[in-house]
Amino acid sequence: MEKITAFFLSIVLALSQFFGTAGDPDYERMTNLKESLKILFNKNEVVAQQHTGSVSDEKWSADEEFSFENTAILKKEKGKDFKILTLSDIHFSDFGYRAFLSVFNVNKIKRVVAANQPDLIVILGDIVCGDNSDYYSIQRITDLMESFGIPWAPVFGNHDDESNCDLNFLAEVMMQSPHCLMQKGDPEMGVGNYIVNIAEDEKIVESLILMDSHHNQPDEKQHEWFKWATDGINRLTDNGSEISIYMHIPIPEYRYAYDEAWNAEKKKWNDGYNAYGSQHESVACERDGDGNPIQRGFFDLVKASGTSKYIFCGHDHMNNYSIEYEGVRLTYTMKLGQASGFQIGFDGGTVITVGSQGIERIVHKTLSYGPLVKIVDIKTK
Repeated sequence: MEKITAFFLSIVLALSQFFGTAGDPDYERMTNLKESLKILFNKNEVVAQQHTGSVSDEKWSADEEFSFENTAILKKEKGKDFKILTLSDIHFSDFGYRAFLSVFNVNKIKRVVAANQPDLIVILGDIVCGDNSDYYSIQRITDLMESFGIPWAPVFGNHDDESNCDLNFLAEVMMQSPHCLMQKGDPEMGVGNYIVNIAEDEKIVESLILMDSHHNQPDEKQHEWFKWATDGINRLTDNGSEISIYMHIPIPEYRYAYDEAWNAEKKKWNDGYNAYGSQHESVACERDGDGNPIQRGFFDLVKASGTSKYIFCGHDHMNNYSIEYEGVRLTYTMKLGQASGFQIGFDGGTVITVGSQGIERIVHKTLSYGPLVKIVDIKTK
């Protein structure tokens, strides 16, 4: 496989060198290809290195008083929308066919960012993905995100820690960047549980809770932390801040919501769910040995908070539906990469527009047809 990858990289590199110059869009891609080939030819040395970060010394307790001091606060200009761009399942890799795709994903990310001019970028997991090494890939994606000069907030997915870099190391690489908002949080809850707030005239209008969904869904301590955080936000804002949750793997309610909202016989959405988008693969939530979704009760906490109105996830590459379910909108964001399953029209990003009263619009945009095309447009208020 590596020989095949090297062959294709060499061909594309040769073509880029023949047609490209420093003033052409292909020039930077050529540089990336050269770098990829250099890494590929030193694979044994690269893979042999294991990279382990430091475990966070942060300890959270429900006895602590919630404060916005330990959260990020981004300013929203009054009278102007605040735009969040979500990118998911980028799957950068040092080796294999994903290394080949990563070269082209750089330009895809640049196109999506340039077209939308977001105020914040959220990366919903599977940032890197490789069974050998992600050492160079995590630095490449970090440098790329930092080049935009705007805040960015990543969470981890199930593929991020399967290589020679553990989550703490990956987090430390990203957190060294001035615009990265990630915080590791209490290690008993994983890596990357933190809060980002959007404020207009000192008033918090949207609180983003970013969570490590591990390889399944939030665990019991994360449940306690979430309740503590939402209770604290509600108390300090007098229930005036809407809350949205961002994580990689969908919770079981994505399956329940689809089963209720989609009319398979009529091939359309049932009334009452304000549903959009489509499903092309089964919901990959945590399941038992018989294939039944495992219920851990996180959705009950979301509903009980009263102000948590949105959950956004990635993971399933061929689903992009959004459904209002028991007072909470469950949304799959668009996936950027083509690796590990791909559906035409699902390659792009999702733009979430925040106004003075919270989220007002969710738009899926695809790169599959050349220019960035809007395919799903949800007006939430």
